[in-house]
Amino acid sequence: MAKKKDESYDLSILKGRQYSKSNSLINAKGTTSLLAQKIFSVGIQQAQLDDRTGQLVTTLHGGDLRRIFGSKGGSFYEHIRDLVEPEKEKASLLDWRIIYTNDQTQELEALNVVTDCKFKDGILEMRYNNRITDQLYQLKENYTMFSLEDTIPLKSIYSYRIYEILKSEFDKQSYIAHRRGENLDNSEPYILVINLTDLKLRLGIIDPNENKEIYNALKKSNVDFEYIEQLSQESAERKKDKGTNKTGKPKYSVFSTFRKNTLDKAKEELDKLTSIRFEYEPIKSGRGGRIHSIRFFIYDKKKTRIVEEKKIRVLSSDEKDSFIDQISDMIYGNLKVRDLRAIAEAAEYDLDKVEKACKVLEATNGRIDNITGFMIKAIKEGYEEPVKRAKKNSFNEFTQNSYDYDSMEAQLLDN
Repeated sequence: MAKKKDESYDLSILKGRQYSKSNSLINAKGTTSLLAQKIFSVGIQQAQLDDRTGQLVTTLHGGDLRRIFGSKGGSFYEHIRDLVEPEKEKASLLDWRIIYTNDQTQELEALNVVTDCKFKDGILEMRYNNRITDQLYQLKENYTMFSLEDTIPLKSIYSYRIYEILKSEFDKQSYIAHRRGENLDNSEPYILVINLTDLKLRLGIIDPNENKEIYNALKKSNVDFEYIEQLSQESAERKKDKGTNKTGKPKYSVFSTFRKNTLDKAKEELDKLTSIRFEYEPIKSGRGGRIHSIRFFIYDKKKTRIVEEKKIRVLSSDEKDSFIDQISDMIYGNLKVRDLRAIAEAAEYDLDKVEKACKVLEATNGRIDNITGFMIKAIKEGYEEPVKRAKKNSFNEFTQNSYDYDSMEAQLLDN
């Protein structure tokens, strides 16, 4: 068992060092360890092509690895040994098998990432599968560049993978916005929706290689993720019968546990350590339905510095009561205190948000029955005050949002 590393990373060594991956490889499905991901990233950053075999080969010196990974004591040999010969039930570096797809060509491929490695005299040599050379080497399009200064300090494998997935999507949407000539100085997020089961596959929580049925299900053009969840459940039950799974349930099958150990942890780490941050919300299938997807809101931290610095201050009970008194005078209708409190919490006690929603409510001319629900939805979804088109020949002619309030009320009741 390797000694616990000192997590004090020397970021000066990482500064300016970057690596690239194809977007297909970034979104590949497979299970591995955090250390394997980090060594992989450091390795491809300085890998060279073997003209004879067509393989990418990297040579990493133990001294550099020790400084990069913050390991100040002990032998790096212990870390490499645990990576190649891990504890029972953990994936070996050489067992790291991924499945990646190309949506344009509708192709799917499963392969081992690293074919062989050698550690001798303090030097680690690794050879990557030549089937992924074009996913890593001299990339010209459909790839993302990452900074080791962002990725290496991350402490969770899920944070690492979520960062790569979201950064890839952020860069792709930024590029599209740039090509369209859109304003790149705004602080609005880019949005990515991922099926929950698909996300678990990408994070390695569900191992796509644990049985052939899951692999075959992924080969289909329209992947049935509900069926894959069922297969994962059956696999967990079989492991229980063999005594290798005490609960008989798949890992993180309860969403609250998944949220705590993956999404919330990644949200905290990315906000603290990387160039992007994110918010998220679960998407349910109908009223009271199960969560089937996650909607991510991805922000560039440089462009949202003001938002970051404007942390929500913890209000005292008196301050909250005072806020509720303020908005009580602003909202028409005799709302109960609990309704006003719900609106205040939805607005995070931000008076500007309530005022903005009030203007939208006033424009309905009393057509809304469920005022509390409407206000909360208007705040969370950022409804804009409707303004009619100005008359022709007026000095400024413009059009802003208009809403079908009857339709909005019906949707609100449905939700």
